Amino acid sequence: MTTAVRSCATTACSFNNNDGCNAVAITIAGVESQASCGTFVQLDARRPLTADPGRVGACHRLECSYNTDLMCTAEGIEVSDTATCTTYTVA
Repeated sequence: MTTAVRSCATTACSFNNNDGCNAVAITIAGVESQASCGTFVQLDARRPLTADPGRVGACHRLECSYNTDLMCTAEGIEVSDTATCTTYTVA
């Protein structure tokens, strides 16, 4: 089971249609002590709205307490308007 993206305030992202993330799967990337959505892309195109919420496909932040074998184990994550994963916590 994959972790849901509970909310995403990054309205400039092509995977957000003002109703939250609708990417099939996002990657949490970034640098140590700051996790960000590596799937963020700012284009004129928008992915059509789907009934399924976005999910976390992989997490590259090994130091995060929710990371187990590159998978997110949080119940859900929240992404800020700057594409930062606000659920990220250092183990």
